[in-house]
Amino acid sequence: MSIFLMACAGVSAQTAEAGSAVAAVVDSVIVEVPDSAVVDSAAVVQLPDTLQSAAKPDTLAESRPAKPDVTVRKAKKALPSPQVTAFNRMVAEFRKDYDAALERWDDIYLIIRGIRSKPDYYKLSMPATYYFAPVEQAFGIGGWKPRNPFVREKREALPELESLRRTLEVDSCINRQLLSFYVEYPQLVKQNEADFAALKPLQGEAIVRDESKKAIMKVMRMPRQPKKVIEKDLLVFKPNFWTLTGNGYLQFSQNYISDNWYKGGESTKSFLSGLTLQANYDDRQKIQFENKLEWKLGFITAPTDTLHSYMPNNDLFRLSSKFGYKAFNSWYYTLSAEFKTQFFSNYEANTENLVSAFFSPAELNVGLGMDYKYIKDGVCNLSVLINPVNYTLYSVASSRVDPTKFNVKEGHKRESVWGSRLESTLKWKIVSILMWESRLSYTTNYEKVLGEWENTFTFAINQYLSTKLFVHARFDDGVSREEGHSYWQLQELLSFGLNYTW
Repeated sequence: MSIFLMACAGVSAQTAEAGSAVAAVVDSVIVEVPDSAVVDSAAVVQLPDTLQSAAKPDTLAESRPAKPDVTVRKAKKALPSPQVTAFNRMVAEFRKDYDAALERWDDIYLIIRGIRSKPDYYKLSMPATYYFAPVEQAFGIGGWKPRNPFVREKREALPELESLRRTLEVDSCINRQLLSFYVEYPQLVKQNEADFAALKPLQGEAIVRDESKKAIMKVMRMPRQPKKVIEKDLLVFKPNFWTLTGNGYLQFSQNYISDNWYKGGESTKSFLSGLTLQANYDDRQKIQFENKLEWKLGFITAPTDTLHSYMPNNDLFRLSSKFGYKAFNSWYYTLSAEFKTQFFSNYEANTENLVSAFFSPAELNVGLGMDYKYIKDGVCNLSVLINPVNYTLYSVASSRVDPTKFNVKEGHKRESVWGSRLESTLKWKIVSILMWESRLSYTTNYEKVLGEWENTFTFAINQYLSTKLFVHARFDDGVSREEGHSYWQLQELLSFGLNYTW
């Protein structure tokens, strides 16, 4: 029901408790006022036609006139004039605000111009609803204490408190009107407050249009300037999900000892170079594809070796790739592959016995598992790859190389191993001039273990000069070992030289 239909239907109940003699009904509205009061009957009880037709059911509309007849007569027992005047003023204010909003309900500038509705009267909006508050107010533990809501006591001049008190007074008045309306016109009440609990908010049912296939010219065209932008003036950039990075360095170290040095020794020179290239794809939604190529090559002089002037002390070529599909949070389903070998041949000192050579050894790892990623831009980049299923292929191509030193049985060229693999990579900028890069791998077939831990500490002097410390630890109990030696192996190198990152 509308605001004024409920208000008029409940006037008699409200004013009777205050000692007034105001009464109203639906088919013929009768307003009784005291002799001294001046009442604007049109402002109090006149109802719009649309509200009459919308509020009444068909049977009720046939038995009642379209508009109520209004009769104004003098009250037998008059209320004090200030009280009735206050009531008339409030009803007239309701009428004025409601009519103004009703006429401009479709005005698109209504919100822009700051015209706000009054939420204190939401219970009087359509459709008519059974609310809990009127019954609780009437039959609560404290009881219903009648009082005149139009007489305002003297209080402190605080705007916030005054606004709150006015809201409570209006709500109490509306509850009384609703209670009278429930009693007199129960057939017109169609809703119950309990039904509102199951309703979803409007924004939960919002339908979002897919604008991905909309023509670009329709998006750019302005209503007032339809031909301002033409197609040849548009420059569309396709998002690039690929990131290309790299790092190259060239390091030197030198130690000179004269032939008559009192402690003995020999002069040495060393050279170390490296190149790292990365091409990573990340659509920032589900897919990540990482590719990395590493190359390290280092030589050192060997004065005591009469057959070789230089010997390689670091030789590595490694290509790794990971394809990940996001599972949840920072975890990805991952298919990974890694291949590594060396380029140059290495001999035992003062002999021609070949220790290692190109593709001797070579190692291939292919695994399926999950990858955890933690990324903090500019500071830390951590990846932990867990492959419950992993395939490893060891290969020794040269017949001059002992295969038992590289997990291949004697007399064989290749060895296939099924097992599990764990690989963790870390890139951590500890301070502004110190970068730590670490790689830890652990591969097992549940009978033997191969573990490697590579660490590179870079002390950056400026953009082009740096000092690098390499520490490489290795454990492999699947190879043959000499008497008196352990399965643990260690390599360390400190150098200074050029370094550039892009």
